[in-house]
Amino acid sequence: MVGAAKQPRKPAPLSAKPVIAVIFGGPTIEHDVSVLTGLQILDAIDATRFESLAVYIDLDGAWWVGDALRQRKNYLPDEKVRRGLTRVHLPLGRAGAGGRAALVAAASGGLLGRGAKSFPFDVAIPSIHGTFGEDGVLQGVFEAADVPYVGCGVLAASVLMNKSVAKRFFRSLGIPALDAETLRRPQGPGFVDLRSLAASVALPYPLCVKPNDLGSSVGVSAARSASDLEAGLAAVFRLDETAIVEPLVPNLVEYNVAVTRALGDIRTSAIERPLRKDELLDFRDKYLSGGDMDSKLSVPFSEGMASATREIGPKGLDPAKAASLRAWACEVFEALDLHGVARADFLCNGASGELWLNEFNTFPGSLAYFLWEAVGVNFTELVSALIDEALLVHGAKRNSVDPASAGAAIFKRN
Repeated sequence: MVGAAKQPRKPAPLSAKPVIAVIFGGPTIEHDVSVLTGLQILDAIDATRFESLAVYIDLDGAWWVGDALRQRKNYLPDEKVRRGLTRVHLPLGRAGAGGRAALVAAASGGLLGRGAKSFPFDVAIPSIHGTFGEDGVLQGVFEAADVPYVGCGVLAASVLMNKSVAKRFFRSLGIPALDAETLRRPQGPGFVDLRSLAASVALPYPLCVKPNDLGSSVGVSAARSASDLEAGLAAVFRLDETAIVEPLVPNLVEYNVAVTRALGDIRTSAIERPLRKDELLDFRDKYLSGGDMDSKLSVPFSEGMASATREIGPKGLDPAKAASLRAWACEVFEALDLHGVARADFLCNGASGELWLNEFNTFPGSLAYFLWEAVGVNFTELVSALIDEALLVHGAKRNSVDPASAGAAIFKRN
């Protein structure tokens, strides 16, 4: 346990079981992983305290509800499955005192919202990784709709999703981060001069090339020559407008640790060392080793996202270095006033012992619950604590928006 944050108060009890909307999928490259995380969270919700509502966002951005969404065999939903679902939208605007958020389905043949069926809920868990879900976009939607939600706010999400901005932020706190250069895909039609872009990089080879705004190690490659760099940039530009290029760490060892304050004071989880087959940990190592994604979607949530081989509590990690990892993770969490669960990912030169903070994931796969279970916190307990925290955070910041209350009124009030 690190830090001296105050113990959170219990949220005020609601008149009935709160309904928790678990929102997953989304128009993101990480759609399938997000489905897996969402279904795991639905399974982990404490049914003695909460009701749950499965909300699937498809690759086109349409929102759906329906019981079939709880069954893993139905992904991705085909036309037959969709006939049993209801397409919904989330109205924006502030709910009245004691009001609840609700997803609304348009009445058949009627005006949007008139006579429509609604699906009320009390807290949203945005279980979408990467763009749209982890970059502040969905958090902004919830803010505009006055919805309590699990996890960090818009500012922290957007800062930490952008790798180049996040590096500058880490350094501002005195936390080591690798040097990096960003290369933007030229706008407009025509040939992209990858050779000139590659030649503009001043960092020495070997290099690591990756998308600036994606997660899950999608599009990551090593470059030992200009031709490798050009190929890496071409792959990134199919996925992202901006590539980030940084030194390839020799003797690479990776360490991850999760952080939350929902359990009381700021706490860190067990530390893990991901083990990889190749030079860099990629999407296949993380999610597809030991079986394809279909097999991952058919296993119980207790088996988690544990497709990547990992060592929890690595024996070779010096205690002083472990303390640094935990302290740096907590420092970022505090500085951006984060909520929910985040996971800090570190790089280490195994020969020299040098450490760098690589990324800070504001909604890690499976909420990194296996790292919490290693320190005695089970998945259901973790999800319950996050829901309680979301209600408290929302209640604390829900202040007046009436200009007259701040002496800023210009127009006459009736």
